[in-house]
Order: sequence, then structure tokens, then C-alpha cells
Amino acid sequence: MKVFFTKKFRNSEYEILFNEINGFEITRGINGKQDPFSLELPSLLDIGIMGSCKNHCKFCYQGDYSEPDMKLDDFKSIIDQTKHHVNQVALGGRGDPNKHKHFKEIVEYCRKNKVVPNYTTSGVNLTDEEIEISRMCGAVGVSDYGMDFTYSAISRLTNKGIKVSIHIIYTRDNHDKIIKILKGDDVWNGKVNNNYSVLFLLFKPQGRGKNLDWLPTSAQIQQFSKLIFRPNTDFMVGIDSCLVNKVLTFEQPNRIQKISIDTCESSRCSGYITPDMKMMPCSFADKDKFSVDINNDIYSIWNSSNVFKKFRKTLRIDPKKCPLF
Repeated sequence: MKVFFTKKFRNSEYEILFNEINGFEITRGINGKQDPFSLELPSLLDIGIMGSCKNHCKFCYQGDYSEPDMKLDDFKSIIDQTKHHVNQVALGGRGDPNKHKHFKEIVEYCRKNKVVPNYTTSGVNLTDEEIEISRMCGAVGVSDYGMDFTYSAISRLTNKGIKVSIHIIYTRDNHDKIIKILKGDDVWNGKVNNNYSVLFLLFKPQGRGKNLDWLPTSAQIQQFSKLIFRPNTDFMVGIDSCLVNKVLTFEQPNRIQKISIDTCESSRCSGYITPDMKMMPCSFADKDKFSVDINNDIYSIWNSSNVFKKFRKTLRIDPKKCPLF
């Protein structure tokens, strides 16, 4: 099958080729240069458009911050500054991005500027209008709360042909469930169809969950690692880069898988912007320690701020070390 690209970026050292339809992206060195360790701007930008959440989940890594949602003009400013290099944005923050009062305008502005919007939702009170808007998104993540609203959201979205990824936080207590998923068991008992993928996210003891003893044990991660690169599933599975760091201690991917995963990409290929326009290398970082006010251009922050430089320095020395600790 011939691969085509709808968006291209090129400088003297690397090029990025991107397909807005299926999300396929290639980043490679040119002019005799190696594939880049870091980019001159992110290709993926995590944007926290939501400032507060009513759920107050005890494991929420965002903590107890509460502030107004991101202004539409601020969001447009981010896109205007980065659209030539950013291919995808992950809409997030504290709460469900689909509840932002300018959700439709945000998604439309992304598409207008050849940036693919994606978001993650709990699925609570998902409306028909929000589902229609979601058809403009590349994919929608639905967090697995194990509740009826979870399964309803997944079914309603997939029935409209929208790509859905079920997001599962990997903790010590749900390890057995995750192993069953990887072995091919239907842990959802037929409540969802097979038109989805599953993404496993390592639990981070940050924010409200900083004192929770939920991290998987070394033995659990070892068992998980043996299955993740050879799952017996009818759907695609994936892991976040924090979990990649753990898995690579025990197992190595095959040649194809190796080019599809990466260790921590924060400050290298991705960054996070808070609802009040502060930029950080990672959404799991402490806002008071690792944020930079966007009172000048994003390019300067990404390339010149000490916060981002320190993150990159840490990752150059040890790609599997988390710069936050």
C-alpha cells in the first residue's frame, strides 16, 4: 500500500512527514544527520484546556489546582505559533475537554490549521453534539472507570466510526485484569465491541495520588513485559512512554515495534501547556517547579529555558530516567 503524507516539515537536520488521516508520522535525519534526539518545536503538544474538574478522583495527577478554563484566544495563539511544526494536540487538563464551552471552535481551529486534535474523556454525560464534534478528531480516549457511562461512551463513539482508545491506568491492584486483557480475555463481558484499541498508562504518584501505594511491583511489570510485545488480542494495544521505560528493563521489542515506541519524549518531541498559559516539559510535572510563563514566544521557551534544557540533559544521559525525580 502506498503511503502518502498530507503535511511535511523540513529543516537542515531532519524532516517530519505526517498523514492527517491515519496519524502515521515519520521523523528522520537528513543531510547526513542522525535521527534527531530533540526537535526545534514539539510535534505533539498536550494542551490543558480545562481548569477544573468536579470528580476529585483520589488518583488524579493534576492535584487540587482549580482555575478558569483556557481562553479560546489563548488556544488560538498556541496553534498560530506552532502549527508549522506541531502535527497533533492532545486536549486535556482537569476534567473532560468535551465540556469546554468552546470545544467545537477549538477542534475546528485545529483542523483549519492542519493540526489533528485528540482528547480523552471519562464519557460522563457525553452528548450527541459532542460526539458529532468528535468526528473531526483523530481519536478519542475513553478512561476505563468500569462504569456504564464508560461502555456507553465507547459504543456511541465507535458506532459513529470514531477511533476510540480505551485508557487503563496500570496499578498494582488492576494488574490481574490487565494480564487477562493481554491474554485475550473479554474483561468487559461483551459490553463493548472490538472496534477500539487499548492504551496502558503507568500510574504516576503525583498530585492527589502522590501518597497512594499503587505502583506495580517489579514482578508484576516483568510479567506484563512478557506479554505486551506479544499480546493475544483482536485489537491494538499500546503503552505510554513512562511504562516503556519500565518494560525495556525486562523485554525488548522486535524491529518493527522498536521504531514505533520511545522512552520519555518530554522536552524532546512533546510538551504541555496549562490552562493559564504556562509551559512545562511534561503534564505530570509540578507546576510550581517546572513551568515557564508564556509571556514571550513558545519557540524561545522550548529552546532556551533552563527547565527544558535540564530535562533534555537528563534524558541524554539516561533516556530511561524520569527527569522529575
